[in-house]
Amino acid sequence: MPHLPNLNPIRPGPGPEQRLRDLQRRFRAVSARHDRTPKLGSARLRRAITALIAIAALLAVYPAISLLVSSPWPVTTTLKHIASAPNCDFARLVGLAPARRGEPGYWQHHDRDGDGVACEPWRPHRAEVPQRTAATVNSD
Repeated sequence: MPHLPNLNPIRPGPGPEQRLRDLQRRFRAVSARHDRTPKLGSARLRRAITALIAIAALLAVYPAISLLVSSPWPVTTTLKHIASAPNCDFARLVGLAPARRGEPGYWQHHDRDGDGVACEPWRPHRAEVPQRTAATVNSD
């Protein structure tokens, strides 16, 4: 291979061939570490952890499916009901607000005054509404 000029004359050091060989050597060392076969104990541990994760997933999924199946509403309505649980903004977003007690979208923690209607719109108090006086009526 012909001698190549130094591409970076400011920084002295090994030439490009030497840098390439060093890079290839480091790459082979890293690859060899990943190609090692796992020890017997770590394989058993990995299988045990995988089995525990699968069992936990089943324990989480089974109640959710039974909840959807046993609901008195259709599945999409039940999912909307569950989605409206965090706050009234979510209930409005999925189209279930305002909701009466027993209807999808009703959550007791959304019923601020306890009258059986959740996420109802509130009108401002009289003190908060600006009063129209004769002077403001004439200026309009």
